Amino acid sequence: MPEVTTRSNLLNALIYAALTSAVVSSLGMLLVPTISDELHVDVSAAQWMLTINLLVGAITTPIMGRLSDGPHKKRLLLCSLLTILFGSIVAAAAPNFTVFLIGRALQGLSYGIVPVTIALARRYLTENKVHFGISSLSVTVTTGLGVGYPLTGILADLLGFRFAFWFAALFLTTTVLVVWRVVPDGPDERAPRRTFDVPGAIMIGMGLAALLVAVSEGSRWGWTSPWTIGFFIAAGLILTAWSLVELRTPHALIDLRVLRNGDVLVANGTAIGLGAAMYVSLSICSLIAQSPTSTGYGIALPLFWAGFVMLPLSIGSFGANRLVRVAAQWVRMRTLLLLGAGLV
Repeated sequence: MPEVTTRSNLLNALIYAALTSAVVSSLGMLLVPTISDELHVDVSAAQWMLTINLLVGAITTPIMGRLSDGPHKKRLLLCSLLTILFGSIVAAAAPNFTVFLIGRALQGLSYGIVPVTIALARRYLTENKVHFGISSLSVTVTTGLGVGYPLTGILADLLGFRFAFWFAALFLTTTVLVVWRVVPDGPDERAPRRTFDVPGAIMIGMGLAALLVAVSEGSRWGWTSPWTIGFFIAAGLILTAWSLVELRTPHALIDLRVLRNGDVLVANGTAIGLGAAMYVSLSICSLIAQSPTSTGYGIALPLFWAGFVMLPLSIGSFGANRLVRVAAQWVRMRTLLLLGAGLV
């Protein structure tokens, strides 16, 4: 197998695959009121379509990231896309809310697609394209949301929420075909063969699950209720134990030792903080857009128009990705990071 590929369409194929995360994300918070009405559950129960999706994503993303360092990157990407495709079909055809949640859970693997595509870009793109490719893939989700949300709103409003999920299934079908056709075949001979950290995967999965349940259900249970406090304590204990285990494991799922490097620590901390801020802002924007005016904060946009609220974020992310590469020639990256964080 060649060290790199000269296929000019490889980066386009990886970006197309990475858009899966944006497509699946757009099927979330925007459709909560619609799912509540159509599947005859209250809004608090309908919120589980977000919780279960994020829960699976939080558990599988570090696992997929670790597996993408191995030799079977293309196989991992195809298996993940096929699982998400199956989840989209299940959600689209679901006869009840329980089956619908199963589909949404399977779609949770979409959050791990971007790390896998970045691993493929780093491995197979030529040296003069790899940095541009990784930066483009990094903003694909945010940029894609600007298209995904309006499209989901239009489809769900005109044809019903099920058609939005059928569209996702169609998109994923084309994605599978593109990846199968364009991404290089065979194992990556340069990838190291390492033992998979099963205990680490189980512990981080349990810890993140407890944390996500506490955060998502805290408002309904009450932030001082025994259940909420119990889940927070459990999450803290499990994740603390996990970090201690990972520091002593030769082939850890996530190498926490790299956080001793100040630059790595700052970069990861900033990414977590800005990512959380973006998700909260998306949730608030969706809530304000669709809430009735009687609430005092809602603007009662119909589903058709509610998705367009995300369009400025997409345009800004796309433009910033291009602007930063130019500005970095004259301004230090740390300064650009501070400016970007301040704007957010």
